[in-house]
Amino acid sequence: MAEEKVPSRWMFVVAGFIINLCLGTIYAWSVFRPALQQAPYNLTPAESIVPFSVFLLVFGVTFAFSGRMVGKVGPRKPALIGAVLLGLGYLLSYGIALVPPAALYITVFAFGLIAGTGCGFAYNPPIATVSRWFPTKPGLPLGLTVMGFGLSALITAPVVIFLRDAYGIANTFLILGVAFSILLSLLGSLLKFPPADWKQAPSSASSSRKAWAVNSLDFSTDQMVRTTVFYLTWLIYLVGAGSGLMVIGNIAQIATDVTGLKGELVWMATFAVQALAMANAFGRPIMGKICDMIGPRATLLSMLVLQLASLLALFPYATSPAFLFLAVAIFGAMFGGYLAVMPTMVSYFFGAKNVGPNYGLYFSAYGVGGVVLPMLMSSVLGANPTYGNYVQGFYITAGFTVVGLVLTLIMKPPGIGQDKVPRPEQSATS
Repeated sequence: MAEEKVPSRWMFVVAGFIINLCLGTIYAWSVFRPALQQAPYNLTPAESIVPFSVFLLVFGVTFAFSGRMVGKVGPRKPALIGAVLLGLGYLLSYGIALVPPAALYITVFAFGLIAGTGCGFAYNPPIATVSRWFPTKPGLPLGLTVMGFGLSALITAPVVIFLRDAYGIANTFLILGVAFSILLSLLGSLLKFPPADWKQAPSSASSSRKAWAVNSLDFSTDQMVRTTVFYLTWLIYLVGAGSGLMVIGNIAQIATDVTGLKGELVWMATFAVQALAMANAFGRPIMGKICDMIGPRATLLSMLVLQLASLLALFPYATSPAFLFLAVAIFGAMFGGYLAVMPTMVSYFFGAKNVGPNYGLYFSAYGVGGVVLPMLMSSVLGANPTYGNYVQGFYITAGFTVVGLVLTLIMKPPGIGQDKVPRPEQSATS
């Protein structure tokens, strides 16, 4: 195949960024809720969060199924299935206008189950595609790809507010459903793996062999789960992402209860939430690039050390706004970093060919961590949390982070004699 017929591989990064921007609208759910809590829908605050929770749960589960499908048929079909299901979920949510008393059941089924499944199917293909087009230094491209998800709420929330106030919440679902169906279908149809005979041009930066260099062997998922490092890094992902999700779920309360940003200062609490989202988004390409420079192990160590320092030396002293915003910037960036570093690590350790199904299995750690650590923090805080309760919660989370540090110190790349697995396939890009 003539080289000029091969598309620019950065096209897939741009397409993946926009896909993630659409999918990340789930992070703007807080601006959907007020309309659902008003007449004629009249959902309670506890009820209006249920579609959001179901969406995220289904997203995490179906991501793995999408990964296996990507490994068998390529990225395009799963991406198109995701586009159809996500758009359909939003479109069917318009049903609340037809049967307002059933708004809870409609949004749980249409938005939570159907759109959540669509998100799971559409999120994996761009990651797998970019990993295949950037087999030797995937960190920065992957970070830019998933940056769209973290940045989404800052862009889509104002759009949703405008549509909601101008046309009503039901029509907002309808408009977004049409827009997402068209846009995601067009972008998903662009996704494809490199030709079988394609090889990345060699560079001096990728020629030196280090302990963290890209594995020249492609591990299948069955081979990956027979390595020790899979279980170590799965637990590291659980701790790192789970602690980040704990902060995300409580940052507004931390700002008001610990820092005292109430009354005339409540705008600073809102800004803390926005600052966390910005750090989350920009931490992805930054930490992805750092991972390309120093490798997964050193990157994970630095991220866990910074998280630990924030939990021990910043958040407990967040009675000062300066400490709060410094902690938010660091913790948000580190949390976002996991969403770029972990798929990059999977590519480095287990080869670029099977990143879709392999990272699909890894992503379950994100889901488990997002349940365990936030729930643990909630149990520590109780119904009427005090400053001491928050500090206790920070210290307990720091204990989990120490475990993650120890696991990172002892982890080693696979395929160097410590794991007894059948010899993986030689990478076509090596």
